[in-house]
Amino acid sequence: MKMMKKSVSMILAVMILFVVSMAAAKTIEPEETEIERLAGATLHATVGEYDTDLRTFEVALYADDRFDADDIAKLAAGDILLAGGWLYTVKEMTTAPDGEPMAVTEDGYEIVFIPADDDDLFAQSTDDDRRYMSVFAVLNLPAAAGIIYEDDSDPEVWETMVTEGLDEILKIKAEKEETSIGFDYYATEITLNEKLEIVKIHQYYDVAQ
Repeated sequence: MKMMKKSVSMILAVMILFVVSMAAAKTIEPEETEIERLAGATLHATVGEYDTDLRTFEVALYADDRFDADDIAKLAAGDILLAGGWLYTVKEMTTAPDGEPMAVTEDGYEIVFIPADDDDLFAQSTDDDRRYMSVFAVLNLPAAAGIIYEDDSDPEVWETMVTEGLDEILKIKAEKEETSIGFDYYATEITLNEKLEIVKIHQYYDVAQ
């Protein structure tokens, strides 16, 4: 009977400890985007469908997730991290080879926090070195007259390939959507003019291509 009472007490103690640790867990979210205005800006974007009637592209605009350095310093096992639009449960906090703080998540991801240009930190995956980004706006934007497409997506070609004109760019877009990742935000930036027209689509190399 004494052994049974002792076992029950131990189980209750473990349960209480678990509940307390869960209650202490916190959720760390990115801070608001640093982008103040869109006119004249160059932004990461997924360039979606072109509406021939409205003559606009549907574009999803992305910004780097930025985290307060003090918040990341307090991250601990059991905490929840929101990065790139996904929730991750922290398994442990450790240090990356270059000395940056790194979260190892319960599903095996490693997220390194690297300095931004101020006191904030970017989150970056060790799998593919991509920075975590989130959508902050979905807009329908027209193409400017003389819109150009710059292609730097082939790592074996040193020269930037430039294509001018909406019709030709739509052909390239359709081909890349069929054979690759399309104009995906991981590898695509758009530049807007003061009228919020797209004057340039620039595509970089990405590991998913």
